[in-house]
Amino acid sequence: MLSCPPPTTSHRRRIISTTLYKSPQFDNDLDVDETTTNNYENCWNPNLRKQLAAISSLGGLETAYLTYDKIQYSSGGGKASSLVGALCSDDGGASSCNDVLHGPYASLHLGGADVPLSALGMAAYAVVFLLAVMPLFSSSEKNGDDSPAVLVDGNNRIALLGGTTLMASFSLYLVSLLVGVLNASCLFCFVSAGLSISMAALSWFGGMLPNANDVPEDGGMENVGDAVLSKAIELRKRGVAVGASSVGLATVVALGLFLGVSDDGGNFDTLTASSSSTSSGTLVASTSSTKSYKENVPPPITAKSSATALTLASDLKSLNSRMFGAFWCSHCYEQKQAFGYEAMQSIPYIECDREGYNNKRALCKEQDVPGYPTWEIGGELFPGERSLDELREIVDDVKSGN
Repeated sequence: MLSCPPPTTSHRRRIISTTLYKSPQFDNDLDVDETTTNNYENCWNPNLRKQLAAISSLGGLETAYLTYDKIQYSSGGGKASSLVGALCSDDGGASSCNDVLHGPYASLHLGGADVPLSALGMAAYAVVFLLAVMPLFSSSEKNGDDSPAVLVDGNNRIALLGGTTLMASFSLYLVSLLVGVLNASCLFCFVSAGLSISMAALSWFGGMLPNANDVPEDGGMENVGDAVLSKAIELRKRGVAVGASSVGLATVVALGLFLGVSDDGGNFDTLTASSSSTSSGTLVASTSSTKSYKENVPPPITAKSSATALTLASDLKSLNSRMFGAFWCSHCYEQKQAFGYEAMQSIPYIECDREGYNNKRALCKEQDVPGYPTWEIGGELFPGERSLDELREIVDDVKSGN
């Protein structure tokens, strides 16, 4: 079990003489008030450190697998053998975590490379874990740290506070984007955000920032007590400043993610997302790449078309209908499967993702496509995955002029 190394006898004697300000003749008297001795620790709050280590371990395991999943299965839309794809299977329901984790918002564009957000999260969890556990294995006697508990591990505590605040702030931005803009759902994202926010809450409300009440009794020597209080206030101010800076840094990184998915000019007007009236919850992002990305193609359609699907496809074709989508979009794939291979041969499919093979980004932008998939029927857009019966009703209404 992790614990702070016990103070040596000589260390304890030095604590007693410093705290009680006794003459050397009392150094051998170890029968003192226990609360006086407990004012000095070898590391700050070991129980809270263990809690942070446990939470960061869980987060690290989750993000490590998500990183593997992203790298291994992203080219196929996150399907096939992906555990994420299996857990996020929704049969046309409201969950779209697979689309989120394998969509354009799942990576941050750095120096021409796409770095998975899960990889950055894994690194952040690892840093928090190390900051939390390292003092548990170090000796303040060895490091020469005889400070009161209120000041022990000051720099380490500030680093922990800043790191957890950065993670929580960025997680809140991502959840806001997910729920408020993309109208999507992602269980893995919510779990990771919950872990990050929990660590930040423990840091802020667990006493990581000292206050005046944490300063021990000065034993009648006010100048020493005032010095400790002054250092505690300084430590608190530094912690607040680092926390505020972490929020600012999270804002910059979130804007970098948001702008990285916009068009080449970095405009926000092309960043929209929508879900259908049946809560398809899929993502949309503008596309801006001239690369071929030959591997980024939608999964093959394996279903065989029914007579109903073939008839509907023929009617859609007569109305110059087409389907807008993205290679990674699971709802787009399910929509194609509902029609079957034969029927989809007569329905034009437009790839909108900037990294999709043969994408038509400019056309998608021109048409103001609001979500994936989106149908264009009779010149009108109908976002979201639709059943064949719903599409039949739309086709009949368009033909009748309603």
